[in-house]
Amino acid sequence: MKRIHRILLLLAACTALTCSCGFLDVNPELGLTEEDVFTTYKNYKLFFDTLWSDDGDFSKTNLHEGFPMYVDFNDRRFVFASTTDAADAGRLLRPQTEIKICNLAQETCNDFSFGSRRPIAKAMFKSIRICNLSIENIGMLTNAKPSEKADLLGQAYFARGFAHFVLCRFFGGMPYIDRTDYDDWDMERLSAHDTYVRAAEDFQTAYTYLKEAGKMRRDALPGVAGHLTATDIDRPNGCTALAFRARALVYAASPLNNSEGATDWEKAADACAEALKVALEWQYELQPWESYTDNFFGMALTNEVLWGYHHRGTSYHANYTGFFCYPQSNYSTASGLCPTQNFVDRYETLYGDPLLTEADRAAAQAAGHYHPQDPYANLDPRFETTIVHDGSTTPYVEGTINIYYDPETDSYPSTLISGAASSFGIAWGTNDGKGYSNTGYYCRKTWRGARGDKETGYQHLDPLIRLAELYLNYAEAVNEAYGPDGHAGGFELSALEAVNRVRARAQMPPVQSRFTGSRDEFRDRIRNERDVELAFEDNHYYFDIRRWKVAPERMTRTLEGMYIQSCPVDEAHPKGRIYERRAIPANRQCTWREQMYWWPFPDEQANKLIHFVNNQRWQ
Repeated sequence: MKRIHRILLLLAACTALTCSCGFLDVNPELGLTEEDVFTTYKNYKLFFDTLWSDDGDFSKTNLHEGFPMYVDFNDRRFVFASTTDAADAGRLLRPQTEIKICNLAQETCNDFSFGSRRPIAKAMFKSIRICNLSIENIGMLTNAKPSEKADLLGQAYFARGFAHFVLCRFFGGMPYIDRTDYDDWDMERLSAHDTYVRAAEDFQTAYTYLKEAGKMRRDALPGVAGHLTATDIDRPNGCTALAFRARALVYAASPLNNSEGATDWEKAADACAEALKVALEWQYELQPWESYTDNFFGMALTNEVLWGYHHRGTSYHANYTGFFCYPQSNYSTASGLCPTQNFVDRYETLYGDPLLTEADRAAAQAAGHYHPQDPYANLDPRFETTIVHDGSTTPYVEGTINIYYDPETDSYPSTLISGAASSFGIAWGTNDGKGYSNTGYYCRKTWRGARGDKETGYQHLDPLIRLAELYLNYAEAVNEAYGPDGHAGGFELSALEAVNRVRARAQMPPVQSRFTGSRDEFRDRIRNERDVELAFEDNHYYFDIRRWKVAPERMTRTLEGMYIQSCPVDEAHPKGRIYERRAIPANRQCTWREQMYWWPFPDEQANKLIHFVNNQRWQ
């Protein structure tokens, strides 16, 4: 045991990008050899499983750094969703003062790359090293069954592909590190396209080994004892590997990275079709609408989630510094996540009418489907499961949640939630030091509606990939390759039918026919569907607007919220409220510059490099 600890300590010390010790992670002078680590199944797993370990210590530097929810539990008190036009952070912090205005401090660059708390690059490079050592030394393992070896190799290839995928999403094309005999990390970068393709190859290899190991799922099928309860349920399986292969190829084909035109989309479409077919064969399914929120809280996993991370803590939400301080904000230690009106407008009416532009809203109003002074009536049901607004209800709220101004009392009425009074509304811009919303909204997606949530076993689930995303990935790739009515890989559904299947689960009608006549018309509806279905999970929106190259348009629009004031009920104001779209404060607006597609490494690391060219600084 002590020898294993020595190798892990030495491994942890060799994490800098240009580490002088390279891959020399076993050292005979310490009395430690590769034979000590890799010849027995017990020791091999003890070394390898550091990739996945999670004992509640958020200081770990392993693959968990690639899990968005894990990163969002952070000392920096904000989440990546609040660095986009989709949301504002309640407190005035780095999202508004640095990231949204393209003015990154070196400290911020370091925090998210090579710092001491949740550094993404440091963790991914370390994880890659563990994977390569494990793959190269698998032949030394003498007392493992063939299925156990195949499972270890499948996990190792998956983790290596995942680590490179995470690096590429944040930092762009990377050297693909697939062996341990490099002197250091200073190598020329691949393009982002080629990095994603190489990651997809690792996911494909992972699938082959995991299938051989009998790990297409890690639990029993639905209706069979052991369903969703396996002890290794947190590990990727064969279906996960195919799903991530498909996602990587969709990223490679996207406008930001595409280098082979239609061919890239055709490859992505075939990969998505295979991932969907295999997932359905292994009986993954969309969660029924009645239990849709199980995908995000209250459960360790669902049968829609092919791979997920769940936080098992039972502390007050108020103690969580990032995502989970949403509607019970007004804490000085929390930022909260406050959706903008820009994002709320992406929710259609129950009839499928878009509401994104003034013209859209006017048309929906003319059809009797929308009322600007009753704006939350008749919306896509996913709006209520995702957004806290004035008038929201939960089983734990007495009456409704109040986010309005009362001119008669010159106050913002409080809300009684879980028996305690909470303030949700303020005059925008009057309290930048606490987590109040300056948009009129809070995030509900991972909140069951109570204050505190101290009950034993309470879960927060981060669905790292779920079946709904597979349908939407398939729809996007097939539409780009073959159009709305196209198919790929022999899969039975067209791109349009795949989107409509996701919509049907949410009790939404099919996409209106006026949007399905061509690839270009349907593209916007696919993207909007993705925005709504995957809202505020896995940081999809942050990366999607970049890979689609729509960030320059979306990030330069004025960010708005909904300011609400009480008034007498009358025909013009059926809710007894005046709803007014307002620009949020100027110091919470955002901008866009081309370098914002990729995060730079800090100068301290980049200046040591010769072959590896750093990304442009955000300034």
